[in-house]
Amino acid sequence: MRHKTITYEDTLADSAPRFHHELSEEAPAKLGIQRNRVELELALACAPSSPTEDVEDHVSHVSAALGMSRARAMQYVDIGIQLNRMPKLCQLLTQRAHLPFLHMRTIADAVLPLQNADTVAEIEQRLLEFVSPRRNNEVLRGVRSLHHFLQNVIEEFAPLLRPRDIPGDSVPAITTAATEKIGEHIGFSSGDALTEVYMELAPERAHEFELILDEIAADQDCTKVEALTHLMHGTVEVTATLNLYCPLTEEKPQKAWIGGLGWINRIATASWLDRVSSVRLMADETVEGYTPSERQRTFVQGRDGTCRFPGCEVEATKCDLDHIEPYNHEDPESGGASSTHNLHCLCRKHHNLKTSGLWNVAREIDGTEYWTSTKSGTTLVSQESGPMAGHGRYSYEIRRVRKGQTLREYNQRRHELLHESRVLVEQARAECGF
Repeated sequence: MRHKTITYEDTLADSAPRFHHELSEEAPAKLGIQRNRVELELALACAPSSPTEDVEDHVSHVSAALGMSRARAMQYVDIGIQLNRMPKLCQLLTQRAHLPFLHMRTIADAVLPLQNADTVAEIEQRLLEFVSPRRNNEVLRGVRSLHHFLQNVIEEFAPLLRPRDIPGDSVPAITTAATEKIGEHIGFSSGDALTEVYMELAPERAHEFELILDEIAADQDCTKVEALTHLMHGTVEVTATLNLYCPLTEEKPQKAWIGGLGWINRIATASWLDRVSSVRLMADETVEGYTPSERQRTFVQGRDGTCRFPGCEVEATKCDLDHIEPYNHEDPESGGASSTHNLHCLCRKHHNLKTSGLWNVAREIDGTEYWTSTKSGTTLVSQESGPMAGHGRYSYEIRRVRKGQTLREYNQRRHELLHESRVLVEQARAECGF
């Protein structure tokens, strides 16, 4: 789905959409905005007047003036420097004060190493996507999502300056010395009763390993430790399906999205594409009965990206598939169909909140969901965030691309068959002495 291009100037207008905490009349929300404004003004006041100032001398003065440690004072200094390098973002935050301190610090930590002014300006423009809601009452995404967003954007323009992973993002996985990447390793630490095995490697390979362990554990009804033993001994056979979402408009995709990981880089994409065993075009569909099909599950996970409760960041692959309008087991024809339009991803916690009647949800045709608390009447908004967000529309451009891909595949196969036929004819003529 294409959204109208907006600018920082648009976000300054009174009619611009606002996050829920900007619109709320509750005391915590109003105090939070006041806190954000003070933190912003403090950071700008702490910024050095010149980049040539001595760091230690400047931070010593700031630390003493604030009554804070050097490390804490440096955080305010870094935020002030970053805001001066991004004047449009600074103007937006000065007017609306909707980003908390940790969000501003995350941006500062990511942008600080960047030296090219054009790169900083491009990232500033791309940040608009994160710091501006498309609808009123959306919930601001968390710091971890912001960090991942900045990683992806910076890797596009300055791959060697991509921010480090947040501790806990890297998942252990099995590897061999022959295929290890830089930074990947396996270690053992013996204790009195147990030996700790710790492993680190590329997230996409770790994700595959975790998926296989989960499949074995489910198939054998055992723990992950027992599943690992089965895997090492080769005492079980399972099939694990990992869905790779690629843009349809690219003949040879340069990037792909994996549930649980998000967008992966070009090198990883090429590696995964070499292992693809089947390809399918995803679309909305409806099935009879209560249980969604595997195709529907794959589609909805790729569309939603995360749990659809506003502000929740649990990956869609770890969520339940919930009927937005409850399925009517007694009279299925009366509503609650098992249709992709009526299905969304919810983590177990928010699934239980909805089932218990504490929150009601309504979904619009464009995928926007409105969540209303039955207790307070508060309404929150969430948007699809997966690679197939807004898929419900089938444009002429996509239709043209699909037809071209189909025709291209047909003619490639046709040329292969013609070539094989010519080779066989030539071999037959040679054998017959012609």
